[in-house]
Amino acid sequence: MKILLIIFSLVTYLTCALSDSGTPISLEMACKKALSAVTCSFNFANNGNEDYYLFKRNTPLEGIRSPFLTITREGTLILYEGIIVYRLPPTKENFVLLKAGESISVTVQITDAFSIDTDGLYTVQYSRPLQYLSVNEMSAMSVNQLRESSVRESVQLYLEDTHLLLKPKKEEVKIDYTVHLQDCGSASFSNGDKNNSLTLDAHKKLCDGIDKALRRIGSNDIYERWFGTYTFTRGSTVRSTYDYMKTGLDTRSLTYYNNGPDCKSNEAAYTTPSYWTTTVYLCGPYYGLGTYCSGTGDTKERILAHEWSHALANRADEEYGVDKCKELARSSPDKAINNADSYSYHYCESQ
Repeated sequence: MKILLIIFSLVTYLTCALSDSGTPISLEMACKKALSAVTCSFNFANNGNEDYYLFKRNTPLEGIRSPFLTITREGTLILYEGIIVYRLPPTKENFVLLKAGESISVTVQITDAFSIDTDGLYTVQYSRPLQYLSVNEMSAMSVNQLRESSVRESVQLYLEDTHLLLKPKKEEVKIDYTVHLQDCGSASFSNGDKNNSLTLDAHKKLCDGIDKALRRIGSNDIYERWFGTYTFTRGSTVRSTYDYMKTGLDTRSLTYYNNGPDCKSNEAAYTTPSYWTTTVYLCGPYYGLGTYCSGTGDTKERILAHEWSHALANRADEEYGVDKCKELARSSPDKAINNADSYSYHYCESQ
């Protein structure tokens, strides 16, 4: 065992091909430790005979803006501490063209989003499928027909002197003012006034709205449309998610940060997944949306329901959009009850 550990500590650069056979898009990944960071490089290749557009979202091609990696240390999960972004419908700029036989590479510091502070054997697993469109599909913007290439392989490396590694950065939020609300905790605002009163209106609506959503948990059309076949166990998970959100809204001072420093185009908001996160960062497109729930459209209220399910209840981004969320409920209800967008749609339809 000692010999194996010595080998791992000396050889910290491992490469692994990551793709299912028969798919045109493949991925190779390599990870290594520098003095103060762990970096992973990713090479995406088009092995097919035609050109494809690779979807950049939920991949390192957009940096670490989603948990596309799962990292464990000797079986213990290392929590993702990076941002999770609320996406608006994709445009062509969210894709990169990979011509037949070509590849594209990118390197990211995984210690920007994961706290690696204990020596040991780490497994870094790529845990999201690669999504892509043909040239003709891109011309028609058939984003609901994204093809997928599964990626499940992993890299192992033994890390020593992890106390020297940088930790994920925490944004310091300077509060401009706080509004205390009856039966709804308080809402704080940072980085100026961007029609803060409208965000406050949507925030206050959530406090009562979550109670309405809780009453819709059960074997009924609204529940099953967004979460799939009702069972007591799944229903309990949905209920606990709303309970976490309700408790956070009622008891904590939650902060809205205008024009978040990590905002990019075609993104409305972002936060970090944790039971104790208290800040949602708002981005440009958010401000032009209507305030209250309106069908399945993007509104401030629905986006805040989505973001607080991340921040206060640690829900994930399994799928996005009406059609994808409905299909997720039909095909994989266990994933649907973990999906933030499913909660936002269920919440709004419950109002």
